[in-house]
Amino acid sequence: MSELTAGAAGARHAGADHLFGLRKTWWDPAPGIEMVQIHFAWTPPDGEPDWESAESRVMTPGELSRLRTAVLEVPRELDGSREYLLHHFFYVVRGTEWVSSPVFTEEVVTREVTWTDETGDWTHVGIGWGVSPGAPGLAAPNYTAAAMDGLTFEDAGAGAPPEPSPIHEFVRAQPLPHVFRGLVWGPRGADVRYVVHLVRAGSPRPEEDAEAWEDNGGAGWTITL
Repeated sequence: MSELTAGAAGARHAGADHLFGLRKTWWDPAPGIEMVQIHFAWTPPDGEPDWESAESRVMTPGELSRLRTAVLEVPRELDGSREYLLHHFFYVVRGTEWVSSPVFTEEVVTREVTWTDETGDWTHVGIGWGVSPGAPGLAAPNYTAAAMDGLTFEDAGAGAPPEPSPIHEFVRAQPLPHVFRGLVWGPRGADVRYVVHLVRAGSPRPEEDAEAWEDNGGAGWTITL
């Protein structure tokens, strides 16, 4: 099981169906930096950030020298829209001195990922995905439950439900092939790596229920937002 697959399996049970994780990085430009905070806020496309109510995280030192990271939890929707602006800046403490970076603004966008089940073996498909800020292993894992064409009660942007819904008969009634569509999020221009989670649940004979992960030999697949 690849690192992204293992992380996505955990994200599936995290229950954050209205948020996604986005890892940010900071490289210390010189020794002696004691703390780095990242402050962040989101707005509609024409909005200005309110830094008084912004959120913040402490950047945690990583295994690589001078590398610090933090995972931001940001919304999958803002005021009914799946696209918005994410603003952030860094607050750096070194001894008795501190400095703030300029404000960085990114456009958060979505892209659709599709998976085709030619044989009708699976009742549910999930997309495990992450936006890498550099090395693939730094991507924060996320999970989206894909919606199958023809099932109007499913949402292509939903997080994972606690348990697969009992829709075996609805799925079997749809003509082949079955096409599943799920959304991934991130800053425009970023690369998203993803894997696919396949579930068969609610079979007439429970012993036929199954699940599997497709991860392209451990490499996953990559799309650009």
